[in-house]
Amino acid sequence: MLNGSDSAGNERRRTSVVMIAIVVGFLVLGVQLYRLQIQQHDDYARRSEQNAMRTVPISAVRGRILDRSGNIIVGNRPAYTLGVIPAEVADAAKLDSILSNEIGLASGHLIDRVRSNRRRHSPIELRRDAPYATIAYLEEHRHKLPSVLYMVESRRRYPYGQIGAHFLGYVREIGQTQLMSISDESYALGDLMGQTGIEAEYERFLRGTKGEEYQEVTVRGQVIHTARREPVRGSDVRLSIDLDLQLTAEAAMDTIKRGALVAMDPKTGEVLAMVSRPTFDPAVFSFVVPTSVWRVLNDNMERPMFNRAAMGTYPPGSTIKMITAIAGLDSGVITPTTLLNPCRGSLRYGDRTFLCWRESGHGAVNVVGAIERSCNVFFYQLGDLIGVDKWGEIARKFGFGERTGLDLPAEDGGIVASSDVYNRRMGRFGWTRGEALNVAIGQGITLVTPLQMARYTCALATGKLPKPHLALGLIEADGTERPLPVPPPEPLDINLELLPIIREGMILVTEGDHGTARRSRVPGYHVAGKTGTAQNPHGDDHSWYVGYVPADDPVIAIAVIAENAGHGSDIAAPIAGRVMRRFMLRDKSRSQPSAEAAPIVERR
Repeated sequence: MLNGSDSAGNERRRTSVVMIAIVVGFLVLGVQLYRLQIQQHDDYARRSEQNAMRTVPISAVRGRILDRSGNIIVGNRPAYTLGVIPAEVADAAKLDSILSNEIGLASGHLIDRVRSNRRRHSPIELRRDAPYATIAYLEEHRHKLPSVLYMVESRRRYPYGQIGAHFLGYVREIGQTQLMSISDESYALGDLMGQTGIEAEYERFLRGTKGEEYQEVTVRGQVIHTARREPVRGSDVRLSIDLDLQLTAEAAMDTIKRGALVAMDPKTGEVLAMVSRPTFDPAVFSFVVPTSVWRVLNDNMERPMFNRAAMGTYPPGSTIKMITAIAGLDSGVITPTTLLNPCRGSLRYGDRTFLCWRESGHGAVNVVGAIERSCNVFFYQLGDLIGVDKWGEIARKFGFGERTGLDLPAEDGGIVASSDVYNRRMGRFGWTRGEALNVAIGQGITLVTPLQMARYTCALATGKLPKPHLALGLIEADGTERPLPVPPPEPLDINLELLPIIREGMILVTEGDHGTARRSRVPGYHVAGKTGTAQNPHGDDHSWYVGYVPADDPVIAIAVIAENAGHGSDIAAPIAGRVMRRFMLRDKSRSQPSAEAAPIVERR
């Protein structure tokens, strides 16, 4: 057992050892600090200046646009994008000169982009779809261009060229002005963004989510370490468009200079085809659009970028006479058998003479015969009996005078005639009751879009007013599809017992001895249709056609307008017939009635 003096001595020795260890530790730490801060200061300072961290955004692959069967209408392709890190540009003027001389970048472009960019440490785009020769030059001269880099991104691919350009829309780089108006801070200068059509309407789903690559780079631009946050690709959008039918419609519309076509499923409102003429190439907007190209597109008097199908407004001509007939029957001023004063080629009303298209006249006809023959004089008289307000009431029930709600960013609602509209536009005493005669045959103040006319035709065919729509669903990266909700068609707020009378007249327009739409026939099927020739105060008459097939169980409804093309029976009806025949006859497995099928109405 140790005595007290031995225990105290041991304690002092342990304390001495601990103190020595602490002193040695501090000496070692001091020496290391001396080496780092004094001896190796210049070396580490130089290395810290040479290495830098970059955050490089990784673009998400944009979702594709598909037709109803999954065919790709708009896809993607890989492309090189040339960029620069503004914070790493020591001399913007010098770098601008090098790039303009060596790779053909527009002089001053880099300077402008660097000055206007608000994100100094993120790459800004200088050139999209750069050729491989440019990338090879950058790799070869990496030592003198450390702030310049390239990224592999996706660009829009249009396998069918200009097909469907107006409803598909286009993407374009975000400029400084547009960027300032966007509240979503995930967008950056030079990003591609949907500007029109489906590309714009479903931008939030198509764009996906950007990723990022964090790079440690040397002063020579060599990447020595990376870490990534992967991007999330955008959703595919599946449309109701039938690609085969769309191609047929595009080819049929190539026979005219200006006009539009809309084909729909009468029972659902799904748009099967939509064409506007003239058209444009959406691929040109995937890059910076040269001023000369932009000027040509915008200054063109033919307005190739204007979607006539949804935004063009026209007098409907005789295609609207079914509204007049329903208004007359609904108000009780006529019955199905009523014969008004015989048509002798014109009608005297006050001090004006209103002409029928047939100079010799049509004689005495009832409402079905008037639709078949498109007798103006019958409808002049009926318009006088019902007045513009009753006519407008029925027209609005068919969706005229308001937007249809189609899932595109822009649509025109048109104009429906009424006393209030005439008073606002012409003054209370600036028009007379005689305006009702013009309104009754689709002239006057009323304006409609081809999309509205297709919807109206669906309603005549089914008794229900559908909401037109293009997108059916969103398809995620794993292949699962999320259907997009669409409200069901609404029953027409009219006496539905009147519609068979109207349909009888429309079938006779195609099949009757006096019909004007024989060139819209489909072998083996009964077609209900109506032609129209709308007077145009700015030029030649417009050619109209509306119709559906089969008449007893419709699967397609169509509206066609050919601007300044003349009679509906000569131009619009044959175009519609070509599209309907393709739709009905292409599928060998479709159950078809005999070509000798008995008529479902008696000819008269």
